[in-house]
Amino acid sequence: MTTGQYGCTFGPKGSGKETVMAALGNATRLTSALNLCAFMTCIVLSGTAGAQENGGAIRGIVRAVNESWISTDIDARIESLPFREGQSFKKGEVLAVFDCGDLAAQLKSAQAVLRAEQLTADNSARLAKLNAVGKFEVDLAKAKIEQATAEMEAFQSKFSRCTIKAPFDGRIATMRAHAHEFPDRTAPLMQIVGDTGLEIDMLVPGVWLRWLKPGASFNVTIEETGTTIPAEVSRVAAVVDPVSQTVKITARFTGDTAGVLPGMSGPAKFAVPNG
Repeated sequence: MTTGQYGCTFGPKGSGKETVMAALGNATRLTSALNLCAFMTCIVLSGTAGAQENGGAIRGIVRAVNESWISTDIDARIESLPFREGQSFKKGEVLAVFDCGDLAAQLKSAQAVLRAEQLTADNSARLAKLNAVGKFEVDLAKAKIEQATAEMEAFQSKFSRCTIKAPFDGRIATMRAHAHEFPDRTAPLMQIVGDTGLEIDMLVPGVWLRWLKPGASFNVTIEETGTTIPAEVSRVAAVVDPVSQTVKITARFTGDTAGVLPGMSGPAKFAVPNG
């Protein structure tokens, strides 16, 4: 293989066509990727630039302050799932129960071992007062109690996870598990969202940081309900995206949010200062 005068590489006879075609294919794919990236960047930039031109209208998406994907590390059959998608629950109510008969038996065994070690330690202490055993036997009995206690607490901790309770008031957004099946421990059982406390996420032009601060008021129109609700900025992200030159802000509603659900969206109208 040799290199020509203009930096071109020549391979063995018959390989030139294949080399050129491969190079052209790679160049085409690279060009397509760059064009797509530039296209998406233009969309974001034009959207945020347009926001300044039309008086500060930015699209916002409603999300729940409290939301969580519930999963488990318990390798046991699901005994019951008291709630279905869309149903409401209160904090502390049971969301899932697993059939943990094996764990319950292991916990009882660990508790029995602890009681036995405690009896042995008490007996060693009495014998030590009579000089029938030495300090080593007494210390060893105490160490065995500590070991048995730790093993029992480990089983208690695992057994407590056989019942999943709601961490907050909310509703079942998505249910992916079914009663009487063994769940995949790498996948969530359900998604829950809080039914109180809603926020709005938006991307605004980075230049708005000149005047946009936490506490700034604006109105957002929820397209799904047709209502316009007052809100105010509560947080501004710590970084500006270097490609789109936008920054994420989070706002909270200051008006009535009856009928508004997570996932709804609509334009948010800001009063952009002139200049």
